[in-house]
Amino acid sequence: MATERINRRGFFAGAAVTVLGGGMALRSKAASGSDASPASLISAARIQDTDGGALIGAGRVEAFPLPGRAHALTRLSSGNVVIVARRPGDYAAIMDPASPDEMVQVFHPASGHRFAGHAAVHPDGTMLATSEIEAETGDGIVVIRDARTGASRAAYPVGIEPHDLLFAGDGACLVVAVGGIARAADVKGPAINVGNIESAIVELDTRSGAVRKRHRLARDLRSLSLRHMALAPDGETVLFGMQDQDRSQLRPLMGRLRIGGDVDLLPLPHEDAGSLRSYIGSVTIEMSGRYVAATSPKGGMIGLWAVASGRWLGSFSLADVCGLAADAEASCFWATSGLGDVVQLHAGEAGWKERAHWYAPAAFDNHLLRI
Repeated sequence: MATERINRRGFFAGAAVTVLGGGMALRSKAASGSDASPASLISAARIQDTDGGALIGAGRVEAFPLPGRAHALTRLSSGNVVIVARRPGDYAAIMDPASPDEMVQVFHPASGHRFAGHAAVHPDGTMLATSEIEAETGDGIVVIRDARTGASRAAYPVGIEPHDLLFAGDGACLVVAVGGIARAADVKGPAINVGNIESAIVELDTRSGAVRKRHRLARDLRSLSLRHMALAPDGETVLFGMQDQDRSQLRPLMGRLRIGGDVDLLPLPHEDAGSLRSYIGSVTIEMSGRYVAATSPKGGMIGLWAVASGRWLGSFSLADVCGLAADAEASCFWATSGLGDVVQLHAGEAGWKERAHWYAPAAFDNHLLRI
């Protein structure tokens, strides 16, 4: 039976699915013919026309239910995983990857708000932060929660349309990427502040919520919306990706921030400066801290830069790629696509090398987590 693969929000009609104990088999596509299994990974996914989650590993993909379409994932100190609904989301779920069939624990955004798709856990494991948006105005807050239950403890205003967030500086600083596009959170449509997007990266004091620093881009870069981030192993260096709302000219889409310092912008791809298609969907730094990767599902490519110098190193082509995670081995990454690809890549000064490539009939969503 032929397998039909369509876009990320579609489904796989008549897919050839091998059932293995409730899961679907991963089929190797690697040129090397590797029979190895991928690492244990978790992602939101659409499988057989149903939005939920997917555990990837041991030669198969195992689906598990969620209340609706999900977005980003965060690992807790307990080993559980927080999965936040896609913006504008009305739920977040805490689940145990070792027991995916057990009922998930669900909590909800603050009253009148919607989740913005992301969460971060404090290094001490007790505190969870979620980015949220006021449903009618797009004004954003960060809510500090109990990491075990999701119960709210405090709320800090951060600006219009927050996205990703992370704890830096041993947890003393909460860093928030503020998209800055003004529109109602529940309404899809053009921004009402095109050309003057109020985007920023905000450093907050974790305990008080006081703004330590608000990093804004230069006026000629005001069409850029800051979205996704990754923290280097030093705990002080943040790499971030952006989305350009004005494609009339090419602008940088990746940047680097030293906590308390200034923002540096990274170069566009040398081979084709427009190949990222003005959109970064996910950013990850590998275990050694030498390399940062970013995906562009619109461009169908994974870009690679050197963290220390910011130098462009090369690209890897993969249609509808977005999910990205660091491997346990230095210089290695995992990537997933909305077309069912699971790829292991090795990064180096000369660019990318594909190590292994699998496929399953599942539409993996934007973000990926190694567990």
